[in-house]
Amino acid sequence: MIFRQMFCGMSKWAPTYALGLLSCLASVLLGMGFAQAIETPYGMVDPVDARYEAGYVTYIEQCAACHVALPPAVLPAETWQVLITESAHYGVSVPVLSSFEQQLMLNYLQTYSRRVEPRDPVPFRVADSPYFHALHPGVVLPQPLNLRSCVGCHIGAGQQDFSAANASSPLQESMDSDI
Repeated sequence: MIFRQMFCGMSKWAPTYALGLLSCLASVLLGMGFAQAIETPYGMVDPVDARYEAGYVTYIEQCAACHVALPPAVLPAETWQVLITESAHYGVSVPVLSSFEQQLMLNYLQTYSRRVEPRDPVPFRVADSPYFHALHPGVVLPQPLNLRSCVGCHIGAGQQDFSAANASSPLQESMDSDI
């Protein structure tokens, strides 16, 4: 008798439960789909819009061949303008890029960067960039700070993945100490 009452009672609510379960499942699958859609195929901090993908690829091909390719937000747009258009690159002569390649790279870099304040000098070293320091609040940075320093904290920096920090890095230690 109790089984019959439970079974009959459940059959009355079964469509509601099934609809709720189906809605939950659809939400999870839809959420996973959206997460994949907005996930960048690149390891940089910001997802790269399809309009700037060719500039990103050119930047990686040209710059990451010799050193860690920094996320554009680390330096201001004015710095990128000079770095991309000058053949003298920190004491090293680099091949001159075509104006087309330069423009592709600048479109990408300047879109994901920002302008320097008019009263501030244009920094040409990561250590002098206020944007770099803003992205690393409270972090004890290695000295001297150079592009090889990135890999010490961001274990994937060599593959342009700056999203995670090494658990034993100064970055992680400073984050842990703030808690």
